[in-house]
Amino acid sequence: MLHAPESAAKPAVEETRGKILAAARKLYASKGSRGTTTREVADLAGVNEATVFRHFGTKGQLLAAMLDHYSTFDELPQMLECVRSQPTVEAQLQALALASIESMKRKEDLIKVSMAEEIANPDGLACAWRGPSEARSTIAGFFAEKTASGQLRGDPQMLTRVFMSLFFSYVMARRIWADLNVPKERAVETMVELFLNGARAN
Repeated sequence: MLHAPESAAKPAVEETRGKILAAARKLYASKGSRGTTTREVADLAGVNEATVFRHFGTKGQLLAAMLDHYSTFDELPQMLECVRSQPTVEAQLQALALASIESMKRKEDLIKVSMAEEIANPDGLACAWRGPSEARSTIAGFFAEKTASGQLRGDPQMLTRVFMSLFFSYVMARRIWADLNVPKERAVETMVELFLNGARAN
């Protein structure tokens, strides 16, 4: 009996996993993990339910794998390189804020799933916050550079917390501010100005 070469089988396995993960992301984002069945995931992915279990074991492991797969922030190094090329601290923070907003918008569905899962299972799915934790660490490094050079003042970790919170709320609480209808660029200018009023070195 002839068998497919291992090199040919591996891409097929990865393709199947990718389809299942993409289907899980779409369904969990629209229906939540408790409202989604593995059969629905399998149907949307174009595979049978047994294939889902063969690749991921359980529904919980599928959710964890999906969040882990999509929650990375691989664009961070390139983003910071672009940020550092700006001529002033204010321009750098505006560039960082705009890039953060766009990154969060691309992952808004994952953030919502992660937040819902954290409420239901506070001790589980640490992987859901691995990407945001990496982002926090990278941005804290940026703020550490700025405080060390005397351009900003304050604890880099707290500066990071305040800065990220401003733009997290901008993305995730848009309905609260919908009636203001402020363009993204103007909102960023205003929030960066407020941030600098507290953090800029005298």
